[in-house]
Amino acid sequence: MTKKGKLRIGHDFKDALGLIAAILVLFVFLSFNARGFSSWFNLHNVLRDFSILLIISTGMTIALMLGKIDISAGSAISLSAVVTSLIVAAGYSVFLGVICGLASGALVGLFNGYLIGVQKLNHFVATFATMSIARGIALLLSNGDIIHARSRDLMWLGTGKILNLFVIIWVGIVLFVAMFFFLRKTSFGYKIYSTGGSEVIAELSGIKPKRVYVLSFMIVGIMSAVAGVLLAGMTNSGNANVGTGFEFNAIAIVLIGGTPFDGGRGGLLGTFAGALFIAILRNGISMLGFTPSWQYAIIGFVILIVVSMSALLNERRKRQETRRVW
Repeated sequence: MTKKGKLRIGHDFKDALGLIAAILVLFVFLSFNARGFSSWFNLHNVLRDFSILLIISTGMTIALMLGKIDISAGSAISLSAVVTSLIVAAGYSVFLGVICGLASGALVGLFNGYLIGVQKLNHFVATFATMSIARGIALLLSNGDIIHARSRDLMWLGTGKILNLFVIIWVGIVLFVAMFFFLRKTSFGYKIYSTGGSEVIAELSGIKPKRVYVLSFMIVGIMSAVAGVLLAGMTNSGNANVGTGFEFNAIAIVLIGGTPFDGGRGGLLGTFAGALFIAILRNGISMLGFTPSWQYAIIGFVILIVVSMSALLNERRKRQETRRVW
């Protein structure tokens, strides 16, 4: 790893220290105040939920590094879950179902990249359109109903274990590590940072922003599709609403992790910490006995506080960098 890469990782870790401290405080508080929170059974479930959030948020981090967001991620999750369940329910192999599910997410991402990178549409408008299209296709394929796959192999992906850990956790770890090194060690990772920092300067330096957008959003779509397949495995079924809201959770997690809206900065270490924070918070609030309505309100309030603090810190850092330049 280059000296520059080591410095960037060190900088990302330093940015995540405050969030790591918040996670430790939250964990200790819940351990003493929420009965059963610190049991292995509960923590294992927390890690499974965390892994789903991490997979989706890892893809969303790439979008925000480009200075964009992808609000179609939730619909890509739903479409993937429906396609996978539909293929398996029709009697075909789980392998084929998974491949088709992943392909559906890749196509959603590819279309987003084309609209944003080639057609130059606003990222919010483009992904809002694909969100509606993907959700509509999922509803048409499922006829608005739940598709029961009834497959032990598919269910193993969601509930099976390897070395006493859910398969989902292993998938989340492997994908996170792979994407971490992809962003840090490959030229394409550098191109993502450069394009997010300044598309004009990136193009002048020989980078092709159109290609970066298309491939990057395809990766975002594939990561969402992986989450959809795993969610289908957890319930052994698929429906058009399974991914609802995940896109906004992912955006919040990435922002909490320190990746700003304006692109060119951020990293996956912060996203990892952000996903863990939200997973623990969601589980802890439920363990404390709050109703679902209160859960949404409390989580939203906490996200607002953390994101606001992160925005203030980013603004402060920008001013400090400006002073150094002058």
